[in-house]
Amino acid sequence: MKRNKFKPGKRITVFFVFFASLFFFLGLWQIERGQAKKIIIEEFNNNLTKEPSYLKIDSKKWDRVVVEGKWDSSKQILIDNVIHRGISGFKVLTPLKIKNSEKKILVDRGWIKRERSRESIPNINLRDETVVVSGILESPELGLVLSEDLVTKTWPKISQTKNPDILLKEYDETMYKLILMADPLLKNSLEYIKIVPTNMMPSKHFGYAAQWFSMFLVLCLMFIWYGYKKNEK
Repeated sequence: MKRNKFKPGKRITVFFVFFASLFFFLGLWQIERGQAKKIIIEEFNNNLTKEPSYLKIDSKKWDRVVVEGKWDSSKQILIDNVIHRGISGFKVLTPLKIKNSEKKILVDRGWIKRERSRESIPNINLRDETVVVSGILESPELGLVLSEDLVTKTWPKISQTKNPDILLKEYDETMYKLILMADPLLKNSLEYIKIVPTNMMPSKHFGYAAQWFSMFLVLCLMFIWYGYKKNEK
C-alpha cells in the first residue's frame, strides 16, 4: 500500500505560516499583558497597606501620600458620565495649593449625582480653607475619545476625560502631574468610588491567550490534515 505524502501546496503553506505565527504571537502578547497587569495590581494592593508619606517631587503613580494645602474652589473640573450604582454623575476634581510651594495638585474629592437637567451643575462649593489630604496618586489614561472638544470653556469645567495631560492644560498655574484620589475620610469628600488599577483583570488576558493558542492548535491540525488529504488517490 502506497503511503500518502505530506504535500499541502505552496499557497496553503504560506497561509498557514502567516496565520499560525499571528495566532501564536497574539497568545504570547496576551500572556505578557496579563503578567504586567498582575504586577500593577500587586503594587497597588501593597501600597494600600502602607502609611502615606508626604508628597514629593519623585512621588509616583499608586503611591500613598499626604499633602497639606489650601483649596481653590474657583477652578474645579467635573468628570462627566461617571456611572455609580447605575446612576449617572460626575467625579469632582478640586485644585489644592500645596503649602510652602508654588504648585497645585488636582484632588479627586469623589462622586456626585447629576442633576435632572443636563444643563444644571450640582452643588460642589466648598470653603477655600487649609486642609490635610491623604490618598493615592493616579494617572488615568486618555481612553477612547470621539471628539476633540474634551473640556468646556467656563468654570467649573466639565471634561470627558480624567487624563492629567488633558486636564492640566486648563490651568495657568504650575500643576503636579498626577491626580490625588482622596481617602473617603477627607472632610470635604463626596461619595467615594474605589480605585480599580486596571480596566482588565489578568485572568481575562490569560483567557484571551488560551483562545489564541487554541486557534493556533486547530490551524496546525487542519494544515496537517489537508496536507495528507490533498494527496490521497
